[in-house]
Amino acid sequence: MTATASPAGPRRAYRLVRRAPAPAVPVFADPWQRLVVEHTAGPLLVIGGPGTGKTSTLVEAVAARVAEGGDPEGVLVLTFGRRGAVRLRDRIEARLGRAGDVRTTAEPMVRTFHGYAFGLLRRAAVERGEASPRLLTGPEQDLVIRELLAESGAPWPESLRSALNTRAFATELRDLLLRAVERGVGPAGLAELARVHRRADWAAAADFFREYLQVLALRDATGRGSVAYDYAELVRAAAGLLADEPELLERERRRLAYVYVDELPDTDPAQVELLELVAGHGKHLVAFADPDSSTFAFRGADPAIVGDFALHFPGAVHVTLPHSRRLGEGLLAPIGRVAVRLRGPSRHRLLMKPSRGGGTVETRTFASETSEAAFIAHRLREAHLLRNIPWARMAVVVRSTARQLAPLRRALHSAGVPTMTEAEDLPLHLQPAIAPLLLLLRCALDDARLDEDAAVALLHSPLGGADPLAERRLRQGLRALALAAGDRRHSGVLLLAALRDPAELAMIERRWAAPARAVAGLLQQARDAASRPGATAEEVLWAVWHASGLAERWSALSARGGHRGAAADRDLDAVVSLFDAAARFTDRLPGAGADIFLDHVEGQDLPADNLAPSADRGDAVRILTAHAAKGLEWDVVAVAGVQEGVWPDLRLRGSVLGSSCSSRCWPGARWRPSAGSRRCWTRSGGCSTSRSPGPGSRCWSRRWRPATVRSSRAGSSPSCPSRRTRISSRSPRPAR
Repeated sequence: MTATASPAGPRRAYRLVRRAPAPAVPVFADPWQRLVVEHTAGPLLVIGGPGTGKTSTLVEAVAARVAEGGDPEGVLVLTFGRRGAVRLRDRIEARLGRAGDVRTTAEPMVRTFHGYAFGLLRRAAVERGEASPRLLTGPEQDLVIRELLAESGAPWPESLRSALNTRAFATELRDLLLRAVERGVGPAGLAELARVHRRADWAAAADFFREYLQVLALRDATGRGSVAYDYAELVRAAAGLLADEPELLERERRRLAYVYVDELPDTDPAQVELLELVAGHGKHLVAFADPDSSTFAFRGADPAIVGDFALHFPGAVHVTLPHSRRLGEGLLAPIGRVAVRLRGPSRHRLLMKPSRGGGTVETRTFASETSEAAFIAHRLREAHLLRNIPWARMAVVVRSTARQLAPLRRALHSAGVPTMTEAEDLPLHLQPAIAPLLLLLRCALDDARLDEDAAVALLHSPLGGADPLAERRLRQGLRALALAAGDRRHSGVLLLAALRDPAELAMIERRWAAPARAVAGLLQQARDAASRPGATAEEVLWAVWHASGLAERWSALSARGGHRGAAADRDLDAVVSLFDAAARFTDRLPGAGADIFLDHVEGQDLPADNLAPSADRGDAVRILTAHAAKGLEWDVVAVAGVQEGVWPDLRLRGSVLGSSCSSRCWPGARWRPSAGSRRCWTRSGGCSTSRSPGPGSRCWSRRWRPATVRSSRAGSSPSCPSRRTRISSRSPRPAR
């Protein structure tokens, strides 16, 4: 600080100085964790149960490499999901910030496998002067499959023909194609497997697979030169790119000095192959795994990689973390009683007793969902008021948010417990805030779609804001005017006429006619915007949204907070996602109109993951599924809906097309997308001879038979009148 003189007297000038970083203290004093942190050469597999500090050790290892002078550009951390990558990236950046080692990098240090594969393909496309590739989303792929099924000439078995036009069958077929791509099985390979295993449905799927690839290739050729990959094909394409271009592979291996993998059991064979290319042959690799935790098997994850790690990465060293750092003795004991019943290796389950106690497990039985939800609300409120546990340190884990979210949210809101959910498990066009906007656009572009049901839905939506009383008074007013003029038409017909020509509403009392005037004005606004030359879906959608006034109304509700504020936040998030989808659609198909965009959105039966920003819910209890809870922790957790035979469901389950057995029935990788050509496969349909036969080779035995699929009937599942809720709590974690 310095002082200067001025005519008005002495004046002090201040200089801002960056605050000195806090000393970086390791979060552990464990010789096993120290061994992992100090590992700098060769492959290493770190095995540990829940709460043993695997992720904390990974963060410390990355910080140690940077502190030793390593280039952050040469450190790659791969993890299992986009949200998990964001959380891990924040932890690493915070740790580096405390040590004063924050540096700017050209690419993120923490990536998902798919994000890293996409980066490789995009970088290669830029170097060749080609258009950047894009990701084919799940809803887009589902739409293409259902359109092809409606016109496909594949010889499907007679027993499946009645199911071809159903959404469930399209989902099964999409899952089969994804598993085939992940395991390197092409159309020819799938046809060969169908012959060996005598599966007529696989033979038809092979024909469909070939046609599906041709259609995608045609879409790419007729587009703007951008190649589209689905999320399973993305990793295979990146592996093919590196295998086909040794110079690029060698450059990438030189760039990556240190590679870390979190949640190894959630990787699939394609990801393991990519990992072998960039971190194999004795390079530095540290992988963290809990053999009992693999939540993405339904997406093709194969936890067998933990046992086969030394086969893929010869010379690998194994380290087991024995100390539980998250669980108190009250939680560790019941977990141990369950762990002894599990199959597979058990050494990592023998956790040493923690130095601190705390934590309880409580089981309650209820006669109904209502009483269960009321009890959960009571216990969470009690923990907040009496034990001063923040709402954000509590969670409710459910089997499915689609089935259990509504009653739980109502019960918690009635008790004054704020809640939040990560995302709705609904496709975009079925979300409550989006459906009225799409319906209004459809009615504006196609007047035949504006019938009485659509008119009533628009009046009662946020666009109209009418309640049943306002609708009834509006119908009565229109009917009275019509009878006075000798018109005896039905009130529904009169309502449609008023929406098409709002001049007829001039004689109706203003408060009852206001909803119809608002809807009629928005319909006309949409027609005018769509009639402009070159109008895009994004422009038409924005014209309707701006004229509706919902942005100001919902923003005001969001600022007030409370239950209505939380609902307004969810609605605004959904609208942002809709505009994000419209922008992507306009970029990919610049000449397509709003009607094609509506067909595109309404044909999606899967919820799309997007990067659109969402509101901060603040301090609230999270309601989420077990899959979404992976990698997170709280002080109080309620597991709702535990019911024998329902959740957890330990029965062996199959699928109509047998995609669930692909990990043990299909041989190893055979082909992959070539980097130079969108749909040209660089390997033949026969077995690869470049590696020894893996465990999957035994599936060529004739002893294997496809699982029998039976339709469930009412009363077939065991009766279970009672429901159980398990609430576990622990004391807040002490500062380390």
